[in-house]
Amino acid sequence: MVANLKRQALERLSEHTSRKNRELGFSTNSPFLDLAPWVRSPGQKYSSAINSSDTWTGPLANTSAEDTETDIDAVDKIFSDLLDAINAEKNSLLEDIDETDTNAYWPYKSQQQ
Repeated sequence: MVANLKRQALERLSEHTSRKNRELGFSTNSPFLDLAPWVRSPGQKYSSAINSSDTWTGPLANTSAEDTETDIDAVDKIFSDLLDAINAEKNSLLEDIDETDTNAYWPYKSQQQ
């Protein structure tokens, strides 16, 4: 048995994607948003600065804040779905595989076929 190189690559990709999401301020795959209604989504966090007494207020500010919240939460969902897809693929693969398996030499052997 040998390590599954494809799974290892997906593990690194998952870690990188998760780290970048955190750096951008996105709460991808955070169970707290579903369980704790007092936790603000990224869209709520950023849009709250638009309709604020120290920046800008009024009906247009309300509309802009709502649009911003919707757009940022949509991007957050896309990044979360991407991380879910990476993790689902990673978790579908065995950690250790037979040395005759093409994933034991991935990506080299799978590209030659």
